[in-house]
Amino acid sequence: MNELEEYVPVRLFKDKEKYNDDVFVAVNGEGCLIRRGETVWIRRKFAEVLAQSDRQDLYTAGLMEAQAEEAARQERQF
Repeated sequence: MNELEEYVPVRLFKDKEKYNDDVFVAVNGEGCLIRRGETVWIRRKFAEVLAQSDRQDLYTAGLMEAQAEEAARQERQF
């Protein structure tokens, strides 16, 4: 069996506000709906997409924080 087709456990964070809905993930035209707040077994290829998305979110948050700090620094100079 291809490594990406193996099943792995995943648990997505759930709250009562922003992170409440299930998450749809697609890879090469094949989709998977992932329920939040409970451990589910999904194929590794879908878990990898979730992991890449998390990494991108962290990177974007870091860029936004750096830009905000730079803007605040420039504002203090004037």
